[in-house]
Amino acid sequence: MGQLTEIPAIWDFPSPESRLPKGAASMIDFLSKKVFNDYEPSQFHPFRQRLLAWLNNFDDTADQQHLLALLLEVFFVGRKEFEALYRTVYRGLLFRWMLEDTGVDVFDNDLETVISNKVNKAWICPISDSLRINAFLKVNGLQSLDIRPDWRSLREFGDVEKIQHYVKRKKIRDLVLLEDFCGSGNQATKAIQFAAETLPEVRVLLCPLIVCPKGDEALIRVVEDLAERGFSNVTYEPALVLPKDVVHCFENYQAGNPTVSDSFLCKHKKRYGISADEDVFGYKQTGSKVVLFSNCPNNTLPVFHRESKGWVPLFPRVDRQT
Repeated sequence: MGQLTEIPAIWDFPSPESRLPKGAASMIDFLSKKVFNDYEPSQFHPFRQRLLAWLNNFDDTADQQHLLALLLEVFFVGRKEFEALYRTVYRGLLFRWMLEDTGVDVFDNDLETVISNKVNKAWICPISDSLRINAFLKVNGLQSLDIRPDWRSLREFGDVEKIQHYVKRKKIRDLVLLEDFCGSGNQATKAIQFAAETLPEVRVLLCPLIVCPKGDEALIRVVEDLAERGFSNVTYEPALVLPKDVVHCFENYQAGNPTVSDSFLCKHKKRYGISADEDVFGYKQTGSKVVLFSNCPNNTLPVFHRESKGWVPLFPRVDRQT
C-alpha cells in the first residue's frame, strides 16, 4: 500500500485475486515506450509520469492494479494505426465503392488509373475537424478538390444554395464523408442527414474509421431512415466496428448484471468527480476504452480522461467549448 514511484516488477506475477494479467509490469513498460508516449495533448508530459500520478489516485494496491488492468484493455490508436486505416479506407472501401459505379473490368490494366481519377474528382471531406483530411489524402497519394470543409460546421453555417451551386459548378457526382471515431454517432448522424437532404442527386459514402457498437447502430438506423424518406443516395461503410464485448454496457449494469470493473468504476465515481452511475460509462453511456493519439474521446470511460480536484487523469482530454 502507498504511493508508487515505479511500477513494481513483482506485478509481473500477480496473486490470483489480482485483476492484473501475468507479465503486466513488463507489458506496460513496453507500451509506455512504443505506444502511449504518442499521446499528442500531453506530448510534453511523459507518459510514465502521468501513469504513476494516475495510479496514485489510489493508495490501495488492489485498486492500483485494477486501474492498470483497465489500461491494458485500452485500444490506443496511434499515428501509424491511423495511416493503416487511411489506406484501408481508400484501397478497400472507397476503391470498391467507386468500382461498383464505373463498370470497369477488374482485370483491366488501367483499373488503378480509372479509379484513382474518379476518386480525385470526388469531394472528400471530414465530418468534423478531428479527422485530418490532409493526412488521409497524402497517405493515399490523392488530390481531391481544394475546398474540403467539415460537414459539422457546414451544417451549422453553410448556405444550402451555395453548396448546391458549388457541386454543380464542379460537376461533383460523389461525396465522401470521413470521420476518425464515432462513439454514439451523434455528430455523424446530423451531418449525414444534412448532406443527403442538401445533395439528393449526389452519391454519398459515409466512412468512419472506428465505430463503437452504439454508433454503428445509430448510423445504420439513420441511413435506413433516409432511404425510407426517399434519400437513398447514402452508403455506410465503416472501416472498423468495435465488438460489443470490448465496451462497458450501462444497460447490463442497470439490469443488475455488472462486470467486476463496472462495479469498481461506479464505486469510485466520486473520486473522479462524477455523481451519477450512468456518467461513469462516458458520453451517451457508450462505455468505450478507445484513446486516439490526437485526443481522448468523451465516449471513453471518464476514469481515463476526467480531471477533478481529487483525480489526476491519464489521458487529459482537450474539450470543445459549448
